[in-house]
Amino acid sequence: MIDKEIEEWNNVLKWLEEKHPGFESNLSLRDLPGLERGMTASKDLKKGETLLHIPSTCMLNPLTLLPNSLIPSHLFPQSVSRNNPNDSTTPISKKARMEKGRKLDTTQLLTLHLALTKDSKNRYKSNWKEYIESLPKTFRPWHPLTWVVSPILTQKENVPQVEWKWFNHLYDIGLSQAAKLKVQDVKKRFDEEYEILVEVLTEEEPFKSQNLVESIDKEVILWAWLNVNTRSISIPLGLPSPSERNNHTLVPIMDFINHSSNEKIVTPRVKQVPTASSRIRKLSMSTKSNGSKSDIALPSPPLTTNNGNTTMGLRKADQHLLPNKIDFKLVCQDNGLKKDEEVFFEYGGHSSSTLFAEYGFCEIPVVPEEDGWLNMKYGEVDLTHYVSELWENQNEEDKEEKKQVLEDIGCWGGNTIHCQPSPVHPSHSLLMTLRLIHLPSNSPKLTNISRGLVTYVSPANENSTMMTLESILKKVIKDSQKRHKSLKKLVKYPEPENGKILTSQQIGIIKMLCSMCDEEQILSQSLLERIESGVVDFP
Repeated sequence: MIDKEIEEWNNVLKWLEEKHPGFESNLSLRDLPGLERGMTASKDLKKGETLLHIPSTCMLNPLTLLPNSLIPSHLFPQSVSRNNPNDSTTPISKKARMEKGRKLDTTQLLTLHLALTKDSKNRYKSNWKEYIESLPKTFRPWHPLTWVVSPILTQKENVPQVEWKWFNHLYDIGLSQAAKLKVQDVKKRFDEEYEILVEVLTEEEPFKSQNLVESIDKEVILWAWLNVNTRSISIPLGLPSPSERNNHTLVPIMDFINHSSNEKIVTPRVKQVPTASSRIRKLSMSTKSNGSKSDIALPSPPLTTNNGNTTMGLRKADQHLLPNKIDFKLVCQDNGLKKDEEVFFEYGGHSSSTLFAEYGFCEIPVVPEEDGWLNMKYGEVDLTHYVSELWENQNEEDKEEKKQVLEDIGCWGGNTIHCQPSPVHPSHSLLMTLRLIHLPSNSPKLTNISRGLVTYVSPANENSTMMTLESILKKVIKDSQKRHKSLKKLVKYPEPENGKILTSQQIGIIKMLCSMCDEEQILSQSLLERIESGVVDFP
């Protein structure tokens, strides 16, 4: 780490120790082989010992932000009727937002808070200043979203256009169609939320009068949004449904822990515990100049037992994080930890393409050979692009009827193959989709399939399904080999016209994309061999 990073890390620790009673850490931030940095044990630790105790007061979410922010209170998410037709995961139009009263979800609110700290006139100071200063300063060029969002060239953010064009070209030649679809999904989310935040900066006071939309440009919002998207964790906050749009929290220290799906090395167990602080502050509901706080509906406290201790696991709806009420505690796993041993988290059950699109990295097995890839916990290959091509050749009326059947049985989408549980196999959704593609129009069997009474159609249908799957797998292997060859060529001849040498970061990203090609080829070849052997019996 450079001196500036060490200083920022020490500032975060000092801030946590001095202003957030109950904070405890037995972790250290270190440079690690093959990684920029990660968390390691600062001493030998036994089973059950504390790795990290994070007070809820230092977490950044709408509940802790509400009494400490100049953001107008009516923008904060608050309880609404479950019957509210506008309460959905589908983004609503600008007109609808204005009619119902603009509300930001947790991602949008946290993005706005981070972006406001970049105000050139320093009008929006944050109580999380030390933590925010430790966040990544930029996501260019390593996050794939930045490869498809052209940079704004200003004095503040002078990203060379030629570098962006190189990465945009890398996106074109180096990503599978499945990975591209996922990056485009991330871009779609960003574009939608960027539009909403521009509306807020343009139309809401005091932002409108301050002309903040001029100083907080798209690059700033991109930086803030990616910090929230890559570093926040999901915690029940007791905010309105849909919960997946209102459960994001930024947690200092915890967001430095790297990902692994290897159960042998995933280290901490997470506990929600009553706060250790004896100085519990009550939320201020007083009226401020930027709006009344009295209309904000906060969740009820968690259930308590007769002795006053917080009860976890009684009802999911009651397991809410509350300011100064519920802390996070990470404790050591059964085998303990040695000093300087790295601590890992599992970010979720994500495939390589999902990890790459969302976080900008993919997981590579310790031994990146065939057995390593075949033993990956979440190893998969997404065949959506190839299945979509087949689907488009269906009769329009046929497509609608069969799509409805697949939706009825929960099999619309999810056209993937998986390596776990072993051996490599197609998902049930993929099998049912291919079976229906080969089912004659208006087949009487569609009714029973829709009711979940039938999965296997006929020997002839199954033979056609397997032949189509074979053909798709061969295409995947061929396309992957082509990408792999193009990536290798890019390393050898990066820019023949000027002989420019690639940076270590560029080479590292290319190696990551090559590893994703390896995974596709190994899993596809393994399933292809099973099918060609004729010993498969898929349900």
